[in-house]
Amino acid sequence: MRVATLLLVVSLLNLVGQSQALAAGSTAPLHLQVDPVAGPYHTIQQALDSLPTSGPDANRWALIRIAPGLYREQLFLKRDNVVLAGSGLSRTIIQYPILRQHFLANRHRSALPSGKDLEKDWGAAVVNIAASDIQLLDLTVHNSYALENPQDPARFEHQFAVRGFANATRIITDQSHFASNGADTMSLWNKQNGMYLHRQSFFSGRVDMLCPRGSALVLDSDFVNYHQAATLWHDGELSPQHQLVVLNSHFHGVSGFQLGRRHYDGQFVLLGNTFSRALADQPIFRRTYPDEPQRDQPNRYGDRNFYAQNQGPAYTWLTDNVSAAQQRAYADAQSASATIFGERWQPLAELARSRAWLGSK
Repeated sequence: MRVATLLLVVSLLNLVGQSQALAAGSTAPLHLQVDPVAGPYHTIQQALDSLPTSGPDANRWALIRIAPGLYREQLFLKRDNVVLAGSGLSRTIIQYPILRQHFLANRHRSALPSGKDLEKDWGAAVVNIAASDIQLLDLTVHNSYALENPQDPARFEHQFAVRGFANATRIITDQSHFASNGADTMSLWNKQNGMYLHRQSFFSGRVDMLCPRGSALVLDSDFVNYHQAATLWHDGELSPQHQLVVLNSHFHGVSGFQLGRRHYDGQFVLLGNTFSRALADQPIFRRTYPDEPQRDQPNRYGDRNFYAQNQGPAYTWLTDNVSAAQQRAYADAQSASATIFGERWQPLAELARSRAWLGSK
């Protein structure tokens, strides 16, 4: 009963947030320009810090256009309703070197956080998001720690390009690249009601490079895995409806790279994707610790890994296993979005509106 009540409250709060976002989007957005030479804002964070958080424009969408350039900075997003729009993923690059474990050690923490302590990661990413209705368009976010610290034996550990926190939901990425040479490149971790859309995005890293908590829809994207480890990761333990859905995307990597894994209950739906011949013959698996069973997470729902119309190696576990009804539910982007998010969020409509503001597709 307590779990059902919690989920109902989360659902109602989510509907309220979505209504506020739609209302804010009914008027023209605030327009800001970042240009390291011409200004008026010379850094992206400077533009973010200038956004109103009170008064009549507090909830108004803000469209921040970012000129071509290499931006060596960390970003901290704490205000809802923000679009960061670069000039193209090869032209607007946000780059910063930071390793999670060194960040935590500098704050006198010897162990990786978990549960509520995950909020102590604030500042451990290139882009840190503690807000909702955020869009990252036409840019690259690169955590360059491994590249810039080749002598550090820990250089391949967690290095977030993007880290979303417990109150960050309704996040969109489009025509953007998220890169690291470590773990957890794109980490959006709103466990209760996280909802995310990634369209025409590019993810690279060494393990768990896309690792959402909540529900995510990935469309027409690319993954490159630099290590013989899992590419996808999902945490959906708080609801059997939470899922990670990947449609019409491409997976590449070193010989023997793995498709996915989970520590918590998760659900993976993969339709119409292409897997390179380098993919390991390793089904999506549950990570357990035989020597430390106290670390194992509950396994309430069991394996829920669904495949249809994918192209790649002829592995038994990769063959179609969805019903006709499931295929219809995920037949195209609109159907998949409705299946995953229902009436709580219409991300494709929101993205189309932002593209109209930008005058682009």
